[in-house]
Amino acid sequence: MHAVTFRELKANEADRLREIDRSEEIDGHYVMANGALAYQKAPVSVQGWRPDDAGSYPDRIRETLAAGGTALGAFDGQKLVGLATLDARPVGGDPAVVALDLLYVDAGYRGRGIGKQLTALVVERARQLGATAIYISASPTRNTVDAYRRMGAQVIATPDPEKLALEPDDIHLLLPIGR
Repeated sequence: MHAVTFRELKANEADRLREIDRSEEIDGHYVMANGALAYQKAPVSVQGWRPDDAGSYPDRIRETLAAGGTALGAFDGQKLVGLATLDARPVGGDPAVVALDLLYVDAGYRGRGIGKQLTALVVERARQLGATAIYISASPTRNTVDAYRRMGAQVIATPDPEKLALEPDDIHLLLPIGR
């Protein structure tokens, strides 16, 4: 195992997302109930990429890059073990708010701070764009939402309507980043 290194990804590397093992044992998920998070126990085993995700996510990465965003990869040697994308398009028309679109860390590399480091790099890029906050539409799993909350993200009582329409089951958060 090598030291994990980080670098930008180019559009022609978007398909490398499939290298990441996204398998996970999920004990439950959050839902929004009366403006607050409510946990629901519902164990599920995720076994890698679904066919529709494996095809659409690389296109989503390329679209983000074409719109001026950034894709950042974490590598162990030549193996992609983490990926984060920053969508530079203003959320809700507010140029001070951009979005963390994707964040994945390989199952064998979780718990090592790679997601936190990728998020810190996204924050740095967002600040360079003049943003003061990052919008996150998070998978509602407890591990995912709790990780973002530990990084300082706060649940949004009234999510952006467009983001909510795209991912109605997600938990929508805002990560203040200052300038």
